[in-house]
Amino acid sequence: MGADRTEKVLLLVTIDTECDHDPSWVRSKPLAFRSVTEGVPDRLQPVFRAAGAAPTYLLTIEVLEDRESVEALRRLDGRFELGTHLHSAFVEPEKKFHDYAGVDSPDFQCHCRPEIEHAKLANLTRAFEDGFGYRPVSFRAGRFGAGPNTIASLERLGYLVDTSVTPHMLWRHPDGDVDYRAAPAQPYFPQRGSIVREGNGDASSVLEIPVTMKRRWLRGPRWFRPWFSSVAAMKDVAREQLARFRDRRVVVLNMMFHSMEVIPKASPYPQNEDEVRRFLDDLAAVLQWCAGEGVEFATPAAVHRAFAGRE
Repeated sequence: MGADRTEKVLLLVTIDTECDHDPSWVRSKPLAFRSVTEGVPDRLQPVFRAAGAAPTYLLTIEVLEDRESVEALRRLDGRFELGTHLHSAFVEPEKKFHDYAGVDSPDFQCHCRPEIEHAKLANLTRAFEDGFGYRPVSFRAGRFGAGPNTIASLERLGYLVDTSVTPHMLWRHPDGDVDYRAAPAQPYFPQRGSIVREGNGDASSVLEIPVTMKRRWLRGPRWFRPWFSSVAAMKDVAREQLARFRDRRVVVLNMMFHSMEVIPKASPYPQNEDEVRRFLDDLAAVLQWCAGEGVEFATPAAVHRAFAGRE
């Protein structure tokens, strides 16, 4: 799967790892964590181990506050990385919900005042450290609602990578839209004061790794993501990225989905075990195809090293 000047193709799988939801995207009531205690170790990790892949599980505060979920993640086998994922309505200060069951999380963290957003990120990071004994280095904003203050706070907290940007997407919100339509499609160090412009002499040390998708003119972009795209469509997205960025030394593919998608009726997507099996089979097929094409599986930290010139 090479191109004229590309020396290395890296594949990330970044997974928003949360409590179970329902088909309307509302958190389950009563609150449940099957996607973490069962889905991650018993359904996802075997697929990743078989392919030699290194997934990154981005953890919400609900997961970090659930002892059984933390223990299940501490016992995981194989290669993986753990990071954080913020839904701002569930983290102090100005926390809106203390009982997460049966509620949605419509807020974008970038709408918080900068000092409030930073404090929320600091508290989420501290909860991760309490659970795992080390500091996380990778992050994604809930509902992709990040902004320039997000990057500044992540840098202050010692993060290396953000993966909130979805190129070609405009996310509507009554408090203000989040517009990623002008963002680069390959990893970049953002200009200070921006999240969608590459830095030129005044860049953050946080690497932005956008979610991989292919622009389509008359419809929304095609995601590099199981369920949203068939195996053939995901291959098409990968090939488009390689052709478009064939002059880059390193090209990155960043697949995303949610942990809940491998539990029936815990998301709007697979609703029964047959559909979950289709999801996992498609995931395995794409991973195996990538491996056969010479793609290297990587974690966000490894991608940061590659782009920072440290390998």
